[in-house]
Amino acid sequence: MMATPDVLQTTSSMSEDFSVCSLCQETFKRPKMLRCLHTFCNECLNDYIGQNLTSSNCFPCPSCDIDSELPQLAAEGRFADNFKDDQFMASFVELKKALQDGKCCDICVRRNEDIVAKSWCSDCTDALCEACSQVHMHVKVTSSHLMTSLEEMKKQPLDVIMRKKSKVNCDRHGENISLFCVDCKDPLCVQCLAVSHRRCENVITVNDAVASRTDIDKILETLRSFQVSLDNVDGLSAVEKVLEDSIENTKHEITYLSNSLCAKIRDQEQFLLKKLESKSSEARRLLKDRIEPRKLQTKTAKAASLRMNNLLKYGSDVEVLMAFNQIKKQVDDFNLDIGETNPEKLRVCVEFIPDDTSLTYLDEMKMLGELRIETGADEGISSWGVTCTSLEDIIVTDCHNKRIQKFNKGGELVDHIQLDDEPRDITTCGLGDDVAVPLIGRLIIFIATRKSLALIKRTKTERQYDGISYSTRESYLVVSCMREKCVDIIQLDGSILKSYMYDKMNECLFDQPRYVSAAVDGSIIVSDTGRHCITCINPRGEVLFRYVSKNDLRNPQGVCVDKIGNVFVADNSNDRIQLLTSNGTFQRYVLVKDSGLERPCAIIVSHTNRLIIVQNDGMVKVYTYC
Repeated sequence: MMATPDVLQTTSSMSEDFSVCSLCQETFKRPKMLRCLHTFCNECLNDYIGQNLTSSNCFPCPSCDIDSELPQLAAEGRFADNFKDDQFMASFVELKKALQDGKCCDICVRRNEDIVAKSWCSDCTDALCEACSQVHMHVKVTSSHLMTSLEEMKKQPLDVIMRKKSKVNCDRHGENISLFCVDCKDPLCVQCLAVSHRRCENVITVNDAVASRTDIDKILETLRSFQVSLDNVDGLSAVEKVLEDSIENTKHEITYLSNSLCAKIRDQEQFLLKKLESKSSEARRLLKDRIEPRKLQTKTAKAASLRMNNLLKYGSDVEVLMAFNQIKKQVDDFNLDIGETNPEKLRVCVEFIPDDTSLTYLDEMKMLGELRIETGADEGISSWGVTCTSLEDIIVTDCHNKRIQKFNKGGELVDHIQLDDEPRDITTCGLGDDVAVPLIGRLIIFIATRKSLALIKRTKTERQYDGISYSTRESYLVVSCMREKCVDIIQLDGSILKSYMYDKMNECLFDQPRYVSAAVDGSIIVSDTGRHCITCINPRGEVLFRYVSKNDLRNPQGVCVDKIGNVFVADNSNDRIQLLTSNGTFQRYVLVKDSGLERPCAIIVSHTNRLIIVQNDGMVKVYTYC
């Protein structure tokens, strides 16, 4: 097995608190685990939920305050019964009890007899006296169970004993879990394979899955990075200072300009200062909303790290794999919910933009300027993708609700498909009207759209992709990866043909490449939200043009190319669509806020010159382009 990263090694042996409920401060009884990976006694959790359940059937975790939803089958007064049993913790608690001096036989105790135990059954997690041990070893059902002398066990480290557990039964079918589905990342019993995973192609044994721990180690490394960054969350106070300083600087700028323009603009000065108070409150709230989740996730990240390391040290292979998928999703949630942890990227500032009229034409001045909040992130942008089929059907990806929707030419919703993971962008592939969609989890799925939406296949990719476009000229996919700041050309099977990351001077081509569009001439158009620009490269990776903020381009999102090579850009923060020539020269504003456009995100031009736009709020708007 591969070594566990040192930063996640919290202790060489389990502390006393590891098996103690934080609510009652006693050893766990019927331990239940929440989605945030914190464990509590069944009765303790039940009482806590009864006191803290909200009207939306949610309650905050007692340890980290992350909201957990009450299971639908939960009965009044027995809220905790339907939460997942923490089998690993229950086994550990039973083992600790068995190793105590004077431990009585569990079978005899059930018969109201107190006889000192001599052996331990790792499969049943029962301590047995000599007589019960003999019966246990000769009964057909239990004859294969692993029996160990308690005296011998006391001489061994806990991790050695815990790792000896040979079997974990499936919650659904009660059979021994011995298989692992690589495609779905699920441990399986034989019945699971026959019923739920019969179409999966990559199923291996549990031993083989744990022996190749590449994915597990990647999760551990990601958790390590989260833990390091979240442990330093107090350092985000520097970001708060940046906001307050920017507010003060803005106040001085406003005052200075207003005094220079004399008494004629005093009313405007007071108006903007009052508006600044409102914007400042909004900015402080926005910054607080960004920082507080990171503080809350600190405990969750530590819990995930501690649990994975404890499982790797004391748990069985099956328990490691059972926890892996849940922790992986937790890490994906971190990536989605937390995103960038660099304080510079989290900054929030209030910026004053003087009006041109106030600077140039004092006699005709109508306003000093405006106030807006300047941020270091995209405020939840990039949650949508859109494409159009040859039949003029509109296909939209909805990241928030994990689904793909199909609208007909008239704008009616005709079908949708629910996904397990979050979709990003979408593109049609050739003339067959099949679409390709990158998902969270390094996957690209292909879906048929001609009639009803139907999943065709899943393709594993080497990177997590965000934007996607199909090159009809070369029959390959062009994809962007914001995490690794690159644009790749990949085949339909997911293999990388070429990657664009650096220019000839070894400088980064992109900062945050989001949407991409493959032009007819083979060039690639990329919206870079980090640099607030549009970059066009040729197949050799050479920059053909870089359109920057000459016309105040801010947070550019969707890009697309029409039949003659014109480039359409979703100028998200300015509520407009800009039109560029094929060589990157600004032509005009196609749509502005007065057209009813608000925060355009994804964009596509159909073959009948319909301009289809998805806004940040999910509204799909269709315009006729002439």
